[in-house]
Amino acid sequence: MTNDEAIKNVREMGHIFAVSLTTITGKSIDDKSDLMNGLAAYEILGLAGKFDWVDESVDIVLRIIYDLAMERFDKDQIKIGR
Repeated sequence: MTNDEAIKNVREMGHIFAVSLTTITGKSIDDKSDLMNGLAAYEILGLAGKFDWVDESVDIVLRIIYDLAMERFDKDQIKIGR
């Protein structure tokens, strides 16, 4: 699976989660991104281990986020846990 496919999967899951939550509760989620909503849905709904493609998508997205965060920390010369 490519990074783009993984991001698309998690975003779609987040969008569906947000729309469903709004439909059920009548309250909309703040202005969070579909990507972050997808990661939240993965945890809140306990989807780990249910679908291989979802697990792979989330793993890829989390790796991308981690790598970007570490680049930022290195750029700002903030060293943590290394």
